Amino acid sequence: MKKRVLILSGAYMCFDAYMQALPGGTNEARGDGYKYVPGGNGTVAALTFRALGLDSIFCSAVGSDRHGRELTGFLESAGVDRRFVKRAEKKETGLYMTIHEQSRAGRIIRFPGANETLTAEDVKAAFMVYPDAVYIQNDLPDGLAAYAANVAANKGVPVFWHPCGPAKRSEPPIGVRLEAAVFEASEVGSYCGVEPTEYEKFLPAAMALASRISAKYYIIRIPDRGAFIYDGLHSEMAAEYPSTYLDENYAPAVYGAAFCAAYIKTDGNARKAAKCAAAAYAYSSSNEGGVGSVPSADDLIKFLKKDG
Repeated sequence: MKKRVLILSGAYMCFDAYMQALPGGTNEARGDGYKYVPGGNGTVAALTFRALGLDSIFCSAVGSDRHGRELTGFLESAGVDRRFVKRAEKKETGLYMTIHEQSRAGRIIRFPGANETLTAEDVKAAFMVYPDAVYIQNDLPDGLAAYAANVAANKGVPVFWHPCGPAKRSEPPIGVRLEAAVFEASEVGSYCGVEPTEYEKFLPAAMALASRISAKYYIIRIPDRGAFIYDGLHSEMAAEYPSTYLDENYAPAVYGAAFCAAYIKTDGNARKAAKCAAAAYAYSSSNEGGVGSVPSADDLIKFLKKDG
């Protein structure tokens, strides 16, 4: 029987616009094209868990508009359990607007929309599925990440926290012991005050995190180096895999979900999970961002065989 993972995060439709460069001032520029696609870090994480062989239950919120209908229909067709994706009346579905310019990385503007309507009651109701694990991102109304972690801890359900962004001053700390906390190196300083900008700072940063956040494992993905794994006593590096770095917008979300999925499937082997996550990041960042960059288990097996 497949393990069930409850994912708590935001749900978004993505508007991707392509152009040579944004105009200055009040000038007008001709765009090269645009598209609407399902996306957002929570959606990508839910798809990653499903693609890697776990039952994926998504708790989020969409609006009562066309984008909300399309997004929930997409999740259902992808095999994600969307029973706990709330439909908020008279609210628009969250939107990620990304401007892709030829000479720079995409600029993103996030409109939370219906995601701000998710409540503690909505989160509590989602636990009726008796999940085997809970995966939490920070893209939730203030207090819900900590609330969900407490509900899970009281039920004896392991909690994986992957904030997918810097610390929010208004967000209360998660007070329960986590199974794993997964960070991008660029986020770490906002949580503990130590930036892992060079090798000598990797361990101090992990120790600073451990002084503020209780977890069995701390995972810090460091670009061009790999992942730093710390368990409170011992540390090690997990290597990175080569990538073309075509589009890294959603690769961090794929990385965090892939780590947690592999950790669950290997009965808590953090080293193997980090290896799987590194391959998932390389695969995702080598493909066009969004839902098309989510690897399947077969994709990762082929990738790992090709790159040793």
